Amino acid sequence: MKLFLYFLIPISYFLLSASPIAALYDPRTVPNNKVGIHVLSPDEIDTAATLVNSHGGDWGYITVPIQPTDRDLPKWQKFMEKCSSLHLIPLIRITTIPQGGTWEKGQDTDLVDFANFLDELSWPVENRYIILFNEVNRDAEWGGTVNPAKYAEIVKNARTIFKERSADFFLLGPALDDALPNSSSSLSAVNYLSAMYAHDPAIWSYFDGYAFHSYPNPGFSAPPTRTGIPSIVSYRYLFTRYKLSDKPVFITETGYDQTKVSGDKLNSYWQKAWEIWQADPKVAGVTPFLLEGGEQFKGFSLNSVPELYTNLPKTAGVPKLGTKSPDRSADNSYTHTGLLSPWTRFPLLFELENIVRTIFGLPQKTTLQLNDQSLIVELAETPKQWEKGLSNRASLSGADGMLFVFPSAHVPIFWMKNTHFPLDIIWIKDNLIVEITPSVPVEVSDSLPTYSPQIPVNAVLELPAGYAAQNNLKLGDQIVYD
Repeated sequence: MKLFLYFLIPISYFLLSASPIAALYDPRTVPNNKVGIHVLSPDEIDTAATLVNSHGGDWGYITVPIQPTDRDLPKWQKFMEKCSSLHLIPLIRITTIPQGGTWEKGQDTDLVDFANFLDELSWPVENRYIILFNEVNRDAEWGGTVNPAKYAEIVKNARTIFKERSADFFLLGPALDDALPNSSSSLSAVNYLSAMYAHDPAIWSYFDGYAFHSYPNPGFSAPPTRTGIPSIVSYRYLFTRYKLSDKPVFITETGYDQTKVSGDKLNSYWQKAWEIWQADPKVAGVTPFLLEGGEQFKGFSLNSVPELYTNLPKTAGVPKLGTKSPDRSADNSYTHTGLLSPWTRFPLLFELENIVRTIFGLPQKTTLQLNDQSLIVELAETPKQWEKGLSNRASLSGADGMLFVFPSAHVPIFWMKNTHFPLDIIWIKDNLIVEITPSVPVEVSDSLPTYSPQIPVNAVLELPAGYAAQNNLKLGDQIVYD
């Protein structure tokens, strides 16, 4: 098996992070349906299309979040295909993992995981819109600590990581909560933007467009004619304050609380808001929050007042259509020789073998203690090694398994692409087994399943199928390796 998504890239690429990307096009330069909707699940796509593309509309927008634990290739490819057939342009908001009431802060490993996963999908349109996390000026959305400098670094690295995979990735942010005050748990949007800029004055160049949560605050009930921060035109502050170049604005969240504004007043507010956005040349799309809010966001559910959308005059958009992602399977060129494996019982010759393996660009080996068993494993420690894993090999000749070691804990995704023998996958967190996926079979179909742990891990051990059962491995067993 190989790691479907790998994590780090050469440092030299970061020097290019502010370079212009010619492949992108400005969605405002073609006929563009600004009307969109925000959903919480890709399953809501059919209902979303009936609202967004009604009354003369075509190719409207749909914003949908995706968590690290939800990177299911068949599921999301089906969503992209539905977007294509229903003429919806996806805005994918990447998230971290929720831990209780707090979302973990973003890491570079998250970015690379998402970039590789999303690059595997066939997108309906040429621009692949990515929203970089959510309301990061709230501590609960960023690991319990508001950190604009860290987010600025994440954005900078995201530009390199996503563009390395496809120049069509269109990065949006910062999608702040414009109504938050300065407090022990939050930072106002103005102060957060100022702190991002103070940390890196080139920060705005890393975005291809801007995502805003321009709610009619205070109280999600202010008149649409209100301006400044917060308001439905809060994005104008960024352009005025920092004299930004003309890049498209996507309002990826907005909406009225229908328990406070209802009936004719709600209808007139929405009509006026759309008049303002339609007339503003900065705005490329608006995806109000939200289609179906359930009990938690019941007052914002636009599905309960569909006439607000179906009666809106819309444009028939004509976006540039996408092409299928390239097949990278031919890159799996690693062949394990196994010629030096007998030397491993002698420490000096073991070191010599690793020297030779380094010369030939092969993974290093190390010894590993698992309960009462001493194993010899190959180490996958670099992006190239993570991606290739055990693919295109006839056997594990010369080693007992492969150990993937990551720089930080996260939820990785593995698959069996070009792997020719079944495996046990041992998921490891801080040298302890936290999960076991036994006897993962060889796959021959085009639609390959993926495998992930339920919690973040910092190492993964692949062993021949059946090893875990035969040796009575269990959760909590300790693994010791150099």
